[in-house]
Amino acid sequence: MTTPADRMRAAQVTQLGEPPVVGEVPRPVAQPHQALLQVTSAALNPVTLSTASGVFYGGHPQLPYIPGTEGAGIVVQGTHLAPGTRVRFEASEQVGGALAEFCAAAEAECVELPDGLGDDLAAGLGVAGLAAWLALRDAVRLQPGERVLILGATGAVGQIAVQSARIMGAGRVVAVGRNRRVLEHCLTLGADAIVAMTDAQTDQELALAFTEAAQGPLEVVFDPVFGLPSRAASQACGLRGRLVNLGQSAGAEATYRSRDIRGKLLTIVGHANWAAAPEVRSAAFRELAEHAVSGRIQLSVEAFPLEEVALAWARQQQSPHGKVVVKPR
Repeated sequence: MTTPADRMRAAQVTQLGEPPVVGEVPRPVAQPHQALLQVTSAALNPVTLSTASGVFYGGHPQLPYIPGTEGAGIVVQGTHLAPGTRVRFEASEQVGGALAEFCAAAEAECVELPDGLGDDLAAGLGVAGLAAWLALRDAVRLQPGERVLILGATGAVGQIAVQSARIMGAGRVVAVGRNRRVLEHCLTLGADAIVAMTDAQTDQELALAFTEAAQGPLEVVFDPVFGLPSRAASQACGLRGRLVNLGQSAGAEATYRSRDIRGKLLTIVGHANWAAAPEVRSAAFRELAEHAVSGRIQLSVEAFPLEEVALAWARQQQSPHGKVVVKPR
């Protein structure tokens, strides 16, 4: 059975804590500042699931709603974008997310895709790639030759951070995580050394392991995990070390020693993609896209059809060490 022209198939969150269900909903109408897009690939992110579970600190849209904050698609109608243009876009779950056959997105949040960059990779590279790139480039201003520790290196954001640090000229890149197989893969992505953590390690033991792997005090720490690993990393920092936090997968709280903060003049900053202006995010994504096309940034992507969104949801919950995307068409 065909869907009427003013309707479309979409995944909807109808109950907090449960996977989305696929159904038929009204097709969006683009406003003057928006482009109507035919969605070819929509990425799942940790925040997508935490929002749908009702545990995200920023709250959740009114139920039911279409989830998904980013994707790739083809312009159907636009003011400044020509029909047929392939773009990476950001969507608002408040008015209609990306897990649908069509999405209305602000043209300022659309970036034309270069030839050679597939839609699935483009969708998966967005939020994760921007978090890694902007945190290292802007939040802590990574300089060539510096020793960098990448916590959470086995996740999508961490793997992109390893590659970004290498592109930016880091002197030594240390990848940290729990999955040794994925950590060993990080060595092929540009890491110089790896540290496989265990639950039995204390913060002092981890700090020593970090310093030894870095072959000296840390100058930059990329921290998407917080908790004990973040505390240990702060202890391994040298004078005027910089730590940027952008997540809390290892705990919502972390304690730091005054002697590390004051004695080392340690800088601890936060990063969130939303704080960067749309034009900054767009320019950064273009850089990431160029590196992806050239092969300097690689990322594993698993794709699921819209009808299997519940399976995609479950896969994302398993920490897939890559990106999960849903293909509406």
